[in-house]
Amino acid sequence: MAAPDIPGIKRAGLPVDFVRLAAEGDAWLTPEDRFALKPWGVCAQEQDHMFMIRIRVPGGALLTEQARGLARLARAYSEKDWLHLTTRQNVEIHWVLDTKVPELLEKVAHLGLTTRSACGHTMRNVMVSEDAGLSLDEPFDCFPHARAVSDAIVARAAEINTKMPSRINLAFGGSSRCRDDARVNDGGFVSVVRDGEPGFELWGGGSLGKAPFLAVLLSDFIPAADVMPAAEAIFDVFIAEGDLDHPAKGRLKFVVERMGEDAFRAAFEDAFELARKRQAPDAFRPTTEVMTDGDWTEILSVVPPGGWSVGVRPQREPGRVLCTVEAPLGDLVTADFDLLSDLADRFCDGALNVSRDQNIVLRNVEVGGVVEIRERLMERGLFLLGEAHRAQIRACTGSAVCALGVTTAPEAGQSLLESASLARNSSLRVHISGCPNSCAQHQIGDIGLSGSKVKLGGKARDGYQVFLGAHLADGKLAQVVGRVAEEDVPAAVDAIVGTWEALRQHGEIVGETVNRIGTEAFAAHIAALMKERWASGPEPEETAAETNGTAAVPSRLVAYAPGKAPVTSGNGTDREAVGNGVGAPVLGSPPDSGYGWFLADGGYHLPAASGPAGALMAPETVAPTAPGPGGLGEAVTVASLADLAPESVTAIEVEGCKMALVHTGGKVCAVADRCPHSNASLGEGAVVEEFAIECPLHGAVFDVRTGEPLEGPTDESVATYEVIVEDGVVKVRV
Repeated sequence: MAAPDIPGIKRAGLPVDFVRLAAEGDAWLTPEDRFALKPWGVCAQEQDHMFMIRIRVPGGALLTEQARGLARLARAYSEKDWLHLTTRQNVEIHWVLDTKVPELLEKVAHLGLTTRSACGHTMRNVMVSEDAGLSLDEPFDCFPHARAVSDAIVARAAEINTKMPSRINLAFGGSSRCRDDARVNDGGFVSVVRDGEPGFELWGGGSLGKAPFLAVLLSDFIPAADVMPAAEAIFDVFIAEGDLDHPAKGRLKFVVERMGEDAFRAAFEDAFELARKRQAPDAFRPTTEVMTDGDWTEILSVVPPGGWSVGVRPQREPGRVLCTVEAPLGDLVTADFDLLSDLADRFCDGALNVSRDQNIVLRNVEVGGVVEIRERLMERGLFLLGEAHRAQIRACTGSAVCALGVTTAPEAGQSLLESASLARNSSLRVHISGCPNSCAQHQIGDIGLSGSKVKLGGKARDGYQVFLGAHLADGKLAQVVGRVAEEDVPAAVDAIVGTWEALRQHGEIVGETVNRIGTEAFAAHIAALMKERWASGPEPEETAAETNGTAAVPSRLVAYAPGKAPVTSGNGTDREAVGNGVGAPVLGSPPDSGYGWFLADGGYHLPAASGPAGALMAPETVAPTAPGPGGLGEAVTVASLADLAPESVTAIEVEGCKMALVHTGGKVCAVADRCPHSNASLGEGAVVEEFAIECPLHGAVFDVRTGEPLEGPTDESVATYEVIVEDGVVKVRV
């Protein structure tokens, strides 16, 4: 299936034919049709004819009648008895049959909820601190402001979603945790009070994923009454300055990167002033009551049964508490939703609050209700946070259902729930993403894991890149320190935690210890502990270039060229140049040297002008032929330049080697035809920006000059080939 023309379908208005989907299922959907479903919260699963439906829960506040309704809908429309809580405080129903999708969306609307703008290039959600208005950390209740922004932007979805270059995420709150969230979201509104006036410190342009970027300060104070024009100004700058035609570079962070912080801030200020002027005098402005200073002595004098804990926390009002119910990995069955709704109606304020850590928070609980809440939960096998003595794990759904997933993140999470090292350090946060897109925000966890193909012991396999060093207070995101196979995740985490326990200074979090010691030294110690089960640093270039993730690098390479003597290298992993007997290097040499590398198992290294010299091809990808005159190194005619449309992709096969021929930026490049994520044909992909090709299956984007991944679910590169254009004739050297 070809990659969708995302700019084209946006300019067409993102049309969706729900009537036909209900009648015929999804077989007729084009890539553009599937993309147009995403702004309605409808995403295709990995399984045929199955969809995930994401329901917006602005600020995470879900009324109990809505929660019970979602449980009923999941039982009726999903093939699994399962609801998933996201890190952006939304709720997902998975395993919905294609023909049932439109009916389910209608039922969701009857609950007073919507799936609009929950996926795709939209405002995904507006997150709010679960403690807003109740904790001493929060100077006022910012939920009404966040809800007003969410409602106003979603009301403009039909117009604004067709113009947004990519997605936007917003976060509101006043705690230190909220300040961290503000740095990694497109818009971060930190609740503050200045001279008795409520307002927000505003940050913009933050994002994680494959190209993480910390937000920049846009204003140290926006009056609470101006929160709507401030939010609209972020969208206005994004739409005016973002790159609609190149989705791979569409995020707001790329606007900041291109413009520079000062110019970006100036553009926001201009847009903010215009938005304030066009705001109607009678526009809705949430009332804001600055909270009075609480008395800790009075608050803590009332003790809940069992005492205070991470799962039972004091509110500003003495005698009332916040109870956090643990939802391991964000997953609950429908009966759990029913029980939690009953508890919320009886003991608190009639709402379930989905937390940013994929749990459920019950607010305004009287101290006397804690005992029965605890008992009722235990009857269902549920616990208040911390009372099951399990690790705090944040995980996305991974490849079990997500089409972008590389690994099944929930399985890795399950393997860590009973970790002894995490149990004795209950405050540690482990974030597990099934691919590099960072849905679980692995770059900001104490320990972050990102699903990837990794090489260990000369063999490529499913595993995780390990991220350490996050310390947002110092403006530091976690970096890759090593990688492990899926089955060795528990051992790696135990080794990391044990090393931190041994080396930390008083009060240090994991990121501070790792940064003080140094990532290389820390990783070297883990390598010494785990030996061959750990590899330090990010995945090397050699592994990334393998097309199917199975070819091992041998200890010896032999170079052949027509009419020249063979050359043997000393070590297959050595990237240094090797002479050809007459002083000309082979690896790293000009491609016209004509040398290629045969491996012991029949694979072949191609000297490629458009990519790293010696790009590795798997044995089954390149059929070895006997070296000698007229053999390896010959440039084969594959097309006429006039027949290759600008910004086009053409699938070709040259002497048994399948390639994607890409005409872009006035050049012709060639890459291996197979995407390393799931072997889809890149020859059926599309140019999404100059020198960038997108896989048609899961949206991986590669630089056709180097083969390096730019976006999407893989860290692996694709092999590149030398292309020669002479007198309008296109040749590829194989």
